[in-house]
Amino acid sequence: MDPFNCRGIIIKSDDYKEKDRLLSVLTSDRGLITICAKGVAKPGSTLGFVSMPFMLCDFVISVSHGYYYLKDASIIESNSKIMESLEQQAVASHMSSCLIDCTLQSENAKEAYELAVYAYYYLANNRDKYLLIYSAFNWRLLTIAGFTVEYDLTRPGLVSSGKGPDRYLINIAGGINSATVQNRNFDRLLDEPVVRALNYFAACDLKRLFTSTADKKTEQDLKEFTTEYLSMHFEKAYNALDVLEPSGYNIKRLD
Repeated sequence: MDPFNCRGIIIKSDDYKEKDRLLSVLTSDRGLITICAKGVAKPGSTLGFVSMPFMLCDFVISVSHGYYYLKDASIIESNSKIMESLEQQAVASHMSSCLIDCTLQSENAKEAYELAVYAYYYLANNRDKYLLIYSAFNWRLLTIAGFTVEYDLTRPGLVSSGKGPDRYLINIAGGINSATVQNRNFDRLLDEPVVRALNYFAACDLKRLFTSTADKKTEQDLKEFTTEYLSMHFEKAYNALDVLEPSGYNIKRLD
């Protein structure tokens, strides 16, 4: 079989044998593929750059006995600035884990690929917004996987104290609960700006997904809620950011 060309983003790079690497590459048309990059860990290798994750590249791939082997590659976007801080690395690692989990069970590889391209690029170039980028990525990926709903802020379920922003009972299984009908195991109490941000993340133009802003409290609430929601629906504990905040979640539950 003749070699073929494809564009993809390296979301994971693992050691293989002594001098090779196995690259997990997310593509638009082929989904998630594994490419063996032979000899790239050897000093002086002309393709040594492909041992780094998070890069968007054009690949030339040969096929042998059903396996993909790297023949050549060129960088489109290195996203190398991700490696400049622990926060960016933690978020990038989290996104890679989610993409692997989601793409293996989803046919929406094209949407996941496009999300990944924007997410890694904005993460690399917006160090101070890593937490908001994390939450926006989580919610959009959940939307692609079909796990989110649009929250109707006009529905009963509003909890208003008359001080500060309005608050809503949000069910992590999806939807707004009535203020008189509560499920203490699944309800979370969120400020209105958080709920509006979730609606925006789900439906906005992808090019604008990572350009939004929020105050620190909203950022933290989004981080905690989207992580919990993601963990529930993907049935996996996502804790890559624990290294940044070992104390864990502070989201307000209904006691």
